[in-house]
Order: sequence, then structure tokens, then C-alpha cells
Amino acid sequence: MLYDYLLPYVVDLAPSNKGTWFRKLEHSRILEAEARLGYTFPRQVRSFYEEIGFGCLRSGKADPLDERWRGIANRFLHPMTVAALNLGEAEINPDPPLRKNEWPIFEGAEGDYLIVDPFAGEPNAIYTRYKIRKVETDFAAFVRRLFHEDVAFYSR
Repeated sequence: MLYDYLLPYVVDLAPSNKGTWFRKLEHSRILEAEARLGYTFPRQVRSFYEEIGFGCLRSGKADPLDERWRGIANRFLHPMTVAALNLGEAEINPDPPLRKNEWPIFEGAEGDYLIVDPFAGEPNAIYTRYKIRKVETDFAAFVRRLFHEDVAFYSR
């Protein structure tokens, strides 16, 4: 499994503290989101949903390098939230709206999304919106860096 080091953080109910936690997903929710989006999630993102689920990664193995971690959400979005945001159907939609191939899978700061583009040559790569900057070459490496190096590395 790609993400087995996160299994100890999978819980039944999200805790009230702002630590690291994940909730399992029913496979049908992943399929439902993909049906709404009209395409499958990139392989590594889908594996994350299947193995771990969705949730927050606010503390990892290493201490944060500075105080930036205090202002971050670090939410791995539920697949149905990804679909709602991408289709402009969320309660609060990004302004300006997301582009068609921008799938927001991670929320760093409130309303600040990192995206994947499932139609690109590197569908597992993580980008800032509008592909201004590639944050990491693949999703699994992104998650590893968050947990093992620094939970706010992408904000530097």
C-alpha cells in the first residue's frame, strides 16, 4: 500500500482537535464522484481515497519548520467535494471559478486549493491553481513530504 504509514490516523469520527485524522470512504462514494466528473481520479489520488479516505494532515513525523502550519487547513477533500467544486455546485465556490481540468484535491489555507489535472501528461502531479507552479511531481510524493518532512512545505 502506498499510504500505509497513515493508517494509524484513520478514525471513525473526526476529532475536535486540529491534528491529523482521516475517515474511510465507501467505494461507492468514489465511483459516484467520478461519475459526476465524467472521468476517473488519477491513479495515486484514487489509491489514497481507497486506502485512507479523506481528512486533515496537520502534524507529521517532523516538527514544522516555522509557524506557517498554524494557519493551514491541510484538508484532503472528500471526492464528492472535489466534484461539487469542479462543477461549481459547492456551498462556497472558488472565485474565480475553477477551470474544467482543475480538480481541487487538497485545501491548504482556507479556500486555497492545490489541484491535479487528470487530462495532463502527469495526471498525478500537484499544482497550484492555473498550474502556476508544480508543487510536486506526483501525489504520493506530496503526501509523503507533508507527513515526513514539513506539513507546510508547499506554502514556501
